[in-house]
Amino acid sequence: MISLRDFLILTKFNLSFTVSLSLVFGFILSKNSIDFTLINPFLAVLLLALGVSALNQVQEYKEDSLMDRTKHRPVASGKISVQKGFGISFGLIALSFLFICLSLSFIGVLLFAFVIIMYNLFYTKAKKITIYAAVYGAVLGVIPPLIGWISAQGSVLDIGFISLGLFYFIWQIPHFWLLTLKYHKQYEKASFPTVVKVFGVEGMERITFIWLLLTLIAGLYLTAIFANSMVITIILILVNLYTLFNIFKLRSEHNYLKTFISINIFMLALMILLVIDALII
Repeated sequence: MISLRDFLILTKFNLSFTVSLSLVFGFILSKNSIDFTLINPFLAVLLLALGVSALNQVQEYKEDSLMDRTKHRPVASGKISVQKGFGISFGLIALSFLFICLSLSFIGVLLFAFVIIMYNLFYTKAKKITIYAAVYGAVLGVIPPLIGWISAQGSVLDIGFISLGLFYFIWQIPHFWLLTLKYHKQYEKASFPTVVKVFGVEGMERITFIWLLLTLIAGLYLTAIFANSMVITIILILVNLYTLFNIFKLRSEHNYLKTFISINIFMLALMILLVIDALII
């Protein structure tokens, strides 16, 4: 019997739940309302995120055991056996397919199969052989809002979804690279190739800074597409400017974790305010 704490760590519950929230945002922005049809796709994406995260930890437990940041994870530390980790991940993934069948049928199954192949095969393996594995992660980041959007009967050709998908794709890149800048020595100790080793810390800071600026531009584009209220628009512009101020500090303070938190807060603030605009105003 595993503890609740070990289960939450194994499945990266906090991250998995945040991923599922992007489905909620996509659903509401597509439909301008919220109803019970959201429940099945939300549970499906949450269960899939929990399952693939657990499977990823099973796949990388040897590498995790070499890094201070991850060596206490349940499988890496031996608290959960590899066999039990596989069992938990497969059970969660099987349940996720059941719930997605109830909401999106065949297209949902295809999307979920794509996620597993992309994340647990290509992305997990790519991290060990290429410095550009973050691109796989960025593509995967678009899937939850996509499922939310089409669950609300929205078209993927809508300019609204294109702007939403573009934002999530761009945001994921500096999200990954800031963590790489923070923990690159640990990644290299575990034999993961890193962008920092190729471009150097200074070069990688400049590249990440550019991608952070692109994230803010994509956020402004999203605001222009979805915001109807002048009040919400002004608040979002102020949030954008405040985040820009924090991003410029990256080049002087080199505080990667602080910038990482800042860009993630920006993403959540943007989504929440646009949802408020869609539901209330």
